[in-house]
Amino acid sequence: MDKGILIDDKFISKLKKGDVESFHQLYDMISPSMKLVCKRYVKNDADAEDVFQEGFLKVYKCIGSLKNAGSFWGWIKRIFVNTSLDQYKKTMSAKTEMIDGKIESDFENEENEDEAFTAADWSNGEMNYETIRKIDFTQEEMLETLQTLPEHFRVVFQLFVIDDYKHHEIAEILSINEKTSKTRLLRARGMLKKELYQLAIQKVNDGRAR
Repeated sequence: MDKGILIDDKFISKLKKGDVESFHQLYDMISPSMKLVCKRYVKNDADAEDVFQEGFLKVYKCIGSLKNAGSFWGWIKRIFVNTSLDQYKKTMSAKTEMIDGKIESDFENEENEDEAFTAADWSNGEMNYETIRKIDFTQEEMLETLQTLPEHFRVVFQLFVIDDYKHHEIAEILSINEKTSKTRLLRARGMLKKELYQLAIQKVNDGRAR
């Protein structure tokens, strides 16, 4: 996040007073990082842009509720994540629950879900995942790989791993139970590792590894 502008109580005070120049500065400052947040949750670029604009409008309208400059960045990010999730929930389908039901039934008798998933999902091939750690993936490559995950897995992964939400929070946000959230996270991690492994091998073979 570009923090070139000093976010202090003085700047926050200008925003609360509706200072136009300050909002222009804020817009330019947060656009790159917050548009990326929106694109992580909303695949369509046009929709992601609409979500960003809606999120910024919420910042404009709700800036008066911000208590101090110290909580500014967390407050900003929450607004854009929540706005993106609103868009995501509009597109959720009944098929998601059918998929989750099957996945949960596969795990319900396992004492260690992470180990059970690893054994079940990777037993058919030898994959050296140390290869992944040796590759310097670009931000674009990471985003593109993340976007290959089924949406309901990807969203939980992003909320938990990237945006620091807890499982009980995710369950409440997405109207699912905590077990479903944990199961989706496990599936997402496994799928992401496979995709990154394949990309890593491709980059090595193409001489693009850094």
